[in-house]
Amino acid sequence: MKRVIVTGPIDRTGDYAEAARSAGWEPVECALLAADPRPFRREELRGERFDWICVTSAAALPWLEGACTGVPGLRSTPCAAVGERTSSRLAALGLEVALAPATDSADLASALGARTARGTRVLWPRGSRSDDLGRRLRERGCDVDDPVAYATRALEVAGALPEAEAVFFASPSAVRAWHDLEESADRRLAIAIGRTTFDALLQETRAGFRDTISLPQPTPEAFGIVLAHIDLETPP
Repeated sequence: MKRVIVTGPIDRTGDYAEAARSAGWEPVECALLAADPRPFRREELRGERFDWICVTSAAALPWLEGACTGVPGLRSTPCAAVGERTSSRLAALGLEVALAPATDSADLASALGARTARGTRVLWPRGSRSDDLGRRLRERGCDVDDPVAYATRALEVAGALPEAEAVFFASPSAVRAWHDLEESADRRLAIAIGRTTFDALLQETRAGFRDTISLPQPTPEAFGIVLAHIDLETPP
């Protein structure tokens, strides 16, 4: 049976592993990262009024929930998020999700940029290794507050990485963590959850992948569909 190493997303590797199994692949769960939540601290914010709140990972939601308690005015601020699951969880917290779920941070920056003017105040609670959305929004003239809502840390991988025809990555941070392992095996295929992860993979010249593709949507369902249509007999 074809094997795929599933490296993420954090706390959701099981969902993507099940999608791989349904597509006829043997998943090998190999989490590379963990997220340690950080408490909300009022002094981390430059003011209390924002035009938008952006969330690119569900790992930021505990911090945001604490922020809404400490700064009640945040609850009336429109939100935008990456992924349907994170958007749904924002709505469950009583926050207004004012944009359709984005596929990745590049898509979110583009959608938000189309609706905002220069100087728009954006709150983006981020991971300690994340910078992509803040950079993209600042390039569009937004004023971004980006407190660290969770610390992203690399996990130790015991022993050699398993053999597999493909490896799935759910974030640029996971790509960097893989790179830090100095893995040089000739992998058949790298699969990215979205464009920003795809771009990160293309920048890694030492990872040993022969080809890289991206999911059309950042969901387990899309992952399963892509795997079901991969023909390993056709050279990449």
